[in-house]
Amino acid sequence: MQAELFEILKSVLKARKVTYADLAQRLEVSEPTIKRVFADRDCKLSRMVEICAALDLTLDDLMAQASHVDLRPTQLSGMQEARLATNRPAFNLFLLLLDGMPFDAIRDHYQLSPQQSFKLGIALEKLGLAEVMPGNRVRLTVQGPVDFRRDGPLHQALVALNMDFLRRAYLAPDTDHSAYLTQTRRMTQKTAHHILTRLRDVQTDLATLARRDQLTQPEEALQSYKIGIALSPIQFSQLLSLTDTAP
Repeated sequence: MQAELFEILKSVLKARKVTYADLAQRLEVSEPTIKRVFADRDCKLSRMVEICAALDLTLDDLMAQASHVDLRPTQLSGMQEARLATNRPAFNLFLLLLDGMPFDAIRDHYQLSPQQSFKLGIALEKLGLAEVMPGNRVRLTVQGPVDFRRDGPLHQALVALNMDFLRRAYLAPDTDHSAYLTQTRRMTQKTAHHILTRLRDVQTDLATLARRDQLTQPEEALQSYKIGIALSPIQFSQLLSLTDTAP
């Protein structure tokens, strides 16, 4: 396991174009020290945590990839969701960081001033979700993925986000790497259960493969994808009218 962890870390360094010298500078140690750690494939747990932090990883991410297991979603407290619901910019920043967008890219895209960066970062820091680093850079402290309450304070914001995603996916032409799929069939509950189980397996595969890409591929090779899975009984008679109500 220890050797595999260092092989994964080497892939991360290569993907992110971080040299041993760069890593040593971030950790405030000598380059020979870092080279020795990687050559021996051995270090204290505290050092491993520091290496992960320097690469914007969590130890759980690293262990999950090495063990090929899926991370359990984190659930925010009711207070955290309520506070985010009253501060949409901070919530949106949280989503962008959770998605893996580097803070420098967020700052440049939205043209955030140092004051704006600090204000948004402090809002997340007070909730225990992030910390403000030197230069007003914001780094998440919560481990993803996050499972939001469907009926919680963020309900309306999440509904709007998901409905907008579905609308865009429906209107966009299908390609080799994106599509809107829909199908209606009459079946038994047993068959529906079987299909739902397979769909959940796909969701797990997506999370596992995506985490591997994030650890081993350069940032410019990555693009955010979203999948929405819904399987539910439907009563068309409740949705469709046979009366022309158009003006």
